[in-house]
Amino acid sequence: MNDSGKNDPLPVKSRDNAEELARGLAESLAGQYSLKVEDSTVNKEFRDCFGKNHEHASDGRFDLTYSVRAKLPGDEHGKALRVMRKKLEDSHYKISGYREDKSDALLDAKGGHDNLFVSVESYMPATELVFSVTTPCFLPPGVKQQQVSAPAPNITPTTPALAAEPAAVTSRFPDNPFG
Repeated sequence: MNDSGKNDPLPVKSRDNAEELARGLAESLAGQYSLKVEDSTVNKEFRDCFGKNHEHASDGRFDLTYSVRAKLPGDEHGKALRVMRKKLEDSHYKISGYREDKSDALLDAKGGHDNLFVSVESYMPATELVFSVTTPCFLPPGVKQQQVSAPAPNITPTTPALAAEPAAVTSRFPDNPFG
């Protein structure tokens, strides 16, 4: 039975490995413009994964949202994002959002080897950039992936049924079109 990819194998990573991956991407992007992320600004949240139809499994699968900031004067945010955008595109990320103006800059992308979502944007007041990385759903190492129930099969006939002959209608008022 086809389950529309609902039970495709999940990538395997420990929580520590997922955090290293997210931190590494943020630090690498910051390094493209010679910025240093500030460890005191790290914010990370591990969550249970849910399917697109809110399916839930109890096998420990998780995703991570990780963010960290780096100091940079606002008038340089656009220049920095242009350099980071080039790096992401060269690393097979698809840019899904981009904006830069005098007081605000934003870059959103998804892809790379691990299918990460990354966002770099001005942090108000515009004296810092915030780097946010969200991972896909990972299965912890050594855990057997739980199979989520597949949808019920489609029982709609594949060929249209022939229309039946209309039944003869007897009416008390044969001349009345409304019966």
